[in-house]
Amino acid sequence: MKVGIVGVGKLGGEIAFALARDGIWDELVLVDVVEELAWAQAEDIRTGIAERSDTVVRPGKMADLVDANIVLLVAGKGRSPGMTRLDLLHANAPLARDLSRQIVAAAPKTTLVVLTNPVDVITTIAWSASGLPRERVLGSGGLLDSVRLRCLLADRFGVHPSEVEAVVLGEHGERAVPLFSGVKVRGRPVTFSSEERAKFLEELKGISAKVIAGKGGTAFGPAGATASLLHALMSRTLSTVPASVVLQGEYGIQDIALSVPVVVSNGSILRVEEWEMNEEERQILQAAAHDLEEFAADASVLLGLAVRHTTLDKLAPPAGH
Repeated sequence: MKVGIVGVGKLGGEIAFALARDGIWDELVLVDVVEELAWAQAEDIRTGIAERSDTVVRPGKMADLVDANIVLLVAGKGRSPGMTRLDLLHANAPLARDLSRQIVAAAPKTTLVVLTNPVDVITTIAWSASGLPRERVLGSGGLLDSVRLRCLLADRFGVHPSEVEAVVLGEHGERAVPLFSGVKVRGRPVTFSSEERAKFLEELKGISAKVIAGKGGTAFGPAGATASLLHALMSRTLSTVPASVVLQGEYGIQDIALSVPVVVSNGSILRVEEWEMNEEERQILQAAAHDLEEFAADASVLLGLAVRHTTLDKLAPPAGH
């Protein structure tokens, strides 16, 4: 199995290292506008995995992604202290549009996994610009938020995160929707007061900002969550994971990406699951979709993109490709 990573700065490099250490991938191709950086990351990773993994890690160009099973889009401006993810939209949207088209021109059969922030709106842009079916465009975020919530709850109840069942849907950001109604600790349902729910939600939304303030950016958490997402995505066994995907009527939402439960296997989304949730959770999810729709519309004006008016047969390779 072959994975391409487009954008191998701090986060992309950490993801590449996490995947390479797994040892289950045949080849990782690192692509970056700074070719020296891609070479340096590949060489450093090769040394770091030499005694435990036979994965081939090498720098490359877009053309080298031709037969990649998965391509990760990580390129873009990162968050600085005090910034929200949506503050990055105007900076990263044009880059995501252009790179999505270049990736699909090089690897039309790939599945595109988006990590560039703001990940939900960028996932919508990548789907619209690339011409790929929604089954082959998904964003990371919901899985990372779910892991973060499980860690918070594990601290609260004095257990290991693996003993907590908790899922976060909605936006990877301020409009996150933790499904407190479905939380279980050691297999037993747990109820929370409105004050407790508000406290956990505030802590969840603040984790990333605190990490950024302390060390300049997040890397290990997103890298671990991405590795888990790719394991599930490429497995022959069906798995249900929270991931950002463009909805087409599910949950009453149309043509906007946000995190929902999806069944994945063999490199593709097989279906979106519509879970039961209480009325408050459903209303918050739909409110998140409404806000993200406005951001996506703003981006479409900026980019000259209409939602899903691009198809693969209309895409020409980018100039100079």
